[in-house]
Amino acid sequence: MMARTDARTLQRRLGERIQALRHDRELTQEALALECGISQKYLSELERGEKAPSWETLVAIAHKGFHIKLAALVFSVDEDVAAETRQLDDVLAGRPKEARYDLLRAVELILRAGESK
Repeated sequence: MMARTDARTLQRRLGERIQALRHDRELTQEALALECGISQKYLSELERGEKAPSWETLVAIAHKGFHIKLAALVFSVDEDVAAETRQLDDVLAGRPKEARYDLLRAVELILRAGESK
């Protein structure tokens, strides 16, 4: 029974993650579904956590739909990570490597500046 609860929780969190990334990119369900080669109805079921996607569907959503790595799509769905952390990853997901590096350098500089006080 515990495994079923965990699987449902993961499905729900993955659905929330897909929906958040879709909203962040201002995509409709129809547009994202078309890019991924799935139906809008199926995407809606995934976002509500009602269905568990196949490996092929996960890869299609990550690569074709959001143009991100699979790891970025499933980031923190199996952990209780604060919403702020997930939001930061949403901002970084799909961004060029240079932009992520620039942000990391900026954070390092801010942290160093705070240490010198």
